[in-house]
Amino acid sequence: MSLGKRHIGRRVAGVGVAVALMMIGLAAPAFAVGPTSTAVAPASGPAGCVVNITGTGFSGSTAAQTSVFFHTGGTPGTDVAAASKSIISDTEIWATTPAALVDGVGYTIRVDNLLGTGVATTATFTQTVDAGACAPTITSFTPLCGVAGDIFKITGTNLLAPGEVGGLVEFAPYVLAPPAPPNGLDATATNPDISDFTTLQVTVPGTSSAPVADGPISVTTFAAATGGRVQSTTLFTTPPPDCVPVGGTTHPRGVSFKIKSTGKASGKVSSTEDPAFTDCVAAVPVKIQRKTSSGWKTVGKTTTTDTGSYSKKVKNPKGKQKFRALAPKVSLGDPVTDICSKAKSATRKV
Repeated sequence: MSLGKRHIGRRVAGVGVAVALMMIGLAAPAFAVGPTSTAVAPASGPAGCVVNITGTGFSGSTAAQTSVFFHTGGTPGTDVAAASKSIISDTEIWATTPAALVDGVGYTIRVDNLLGTGVATTATFTQTVDAGACAPTITSFTPLCGVAGDIFKITGTNLLAPGEVGGLVEFAPYVLAPPAPPNGLDATATNPDISDFTTLQVTVPGTSSAPVADGPISVTTFAAATGGRVQSTTLFTTPPPDCVPVGGTTHPRGVSFKIKSTGKASGKVSSTEDPAFTDCVAAVPVKIQRKTSSGWKTVGKTTTTDTGSYSKKVKNPKGKQKFRALAPKVSLGDPVTDICSKAKSATRKV
């Protein structure tokens, strides 16, 4: 039986069911309303390009009863079925373009349900020999550094591969294997897999015998020879010494403190690391605090010199008072690369 006759057979059978239900006073099933396809993106690409079809009525039938066709406006028998498809929602379907499309020809997209009554898009998808508008891109990834087993997320465009799955993600080191492009360490999608057109989430690959290395990230969605592979311009790095833990490296420090009866407070902030991390010593804030019935109250603020020294005149009420110095936690860099730890001095009485 031809494809056109199968469509007619499904249409007649479906209409018969719908009419019979209406005659006995029951509502027609959801599949009696044909899907309407309104848009497709990207608008061009080679075989194996994954397209996003939007419209209505896509979930009226099961996946097995739903078909996606690339349509030239001829008879139904000239339609070409998608290589595969995934129904995402009632308004969205992902489909992989088939190899049988003709280069340079624009196709409208039609989604048929059990009745075969789909309405095609007015927009077209054009088959190309190169990447067309389907080339993958990487706009960012996070984290910028890490080790095997870390969760790694990529954002970009056109990140799905044939079968509507996430594109292949590779990490350095890359091995040259002419005429094919260099091959890297393959990452695996996380479980659950959250891959879509703009997001990939994988686990950083690597073992003790084949560790991940500093280098760009690659994403391949279709044949690399036709533009289906892209590499990041930003490098992923690994420790040591390039990789800074997420949130920055914390540097411990201490603060000395003394105060005179006149209220003159002084002391020094120092790094307790070896070698000393001077960025957490120079030009950092210091608070002079006095103990009250409700807790510690800040009575003076100052900033250290290049060597970490500070001084500040504060009011000293009559009677024995308790004072201390506090160097608050400070974050350095944007994004943060270093954190100066909070430091408190011993309490002094005057």
